[in-house]
Amino acid sequence: MDREFLIFCRKWFEDYTSRIHCQDAEIEANIRLKLEHTYRVCENITIIALSQGVNREDLALAKAIALLHDVGRFEQLQGFGSFDDRKTLDHAMLGLKVINRSEILCSLPKRERNLIRKSIWHHNKYRIPVREKAEVAFFSKLIRDADKLDILRIITEHFERRDQHPNRALDLGLADEMELTKKVVSDFLQGKMVKISAMKTLGDRHLLYLGWVVDINFPITLDLMKEKGYLERLLADLSMEPEITQVRDYLQAYLEKRIFAPLPPLDTAVLNRSTF
Repeated sequence: MDREFLIFCRKWFEDYTSRIHCQDAEIEANIRLKLEHTYRVCENITIIALSQGVNREDLALAKAIALLHDVGRFEQLQGFGSFDDRKTLDHAMLGLKVINRSEILCSLPKRERNLIRKSIWHHNKYRIPVREKAEVAFFSKLIRDADKLDILRIITEHFERRDQHPNRALDLGLADEMELTKKVVSDFLQGKMVKISAMKTLGDRHLLYLGWVVDINFPITLDLMKEKGYLERLLADLSMEPEITQVRDYLQAYLEKRIFAPLPPLDTAVLNRSTF
């Protein structure tokens, strides 16, 4: 993919999203949040892809995937006012409908069209199919890591300030409590990613995001997570839950296997929470 198409793609994205608005102030704020998210994912995927030594053409392709990966969110928000795919539509599927309707990819070679579409489809699924072609799996892993990294930023900041700045769309209608569901804890401690359908409380939602470490594909993504302190900040909210020691021990053991620096003691994480 050349730079000219990437410029064209960004211009299309800006024109398309400029027409997506809602009179509801909270929904309009979430539309802006998704715009910011998209551009941050573009930054993240650039850093991750360069760490893997991709060439200039494939870097442009990765950026195009990042730019388009959440395009379905805008009509989802405008039409439903929700981020919950369970209650609305799969936003990856909706995004592909928007892309196909626009014919924005029609000038690209078949390989690039296929990589973009499949990577967008895979970006929000529980896992990438094991039989997926290696090239598709690589670009899908790039967007999944880049996307997760910024979602962790959004969610961590949301939980830290939700008392002053509530956002119902980010809570997904879950019970406003930190109590952890047994099934969610069990899956987490078995190294399984928590399924959205199993969540009942906001505490479960914390475990879902903490459990993402098992689906991080590139070392630099873990480095960036550590630099921002996302795991410590999510753990801090669960500091009073009886399962916190097991959760923390599992995370520590897993990250040590990934040659990751130790987490600070729990009380330090709690004390330092206000510094983020």
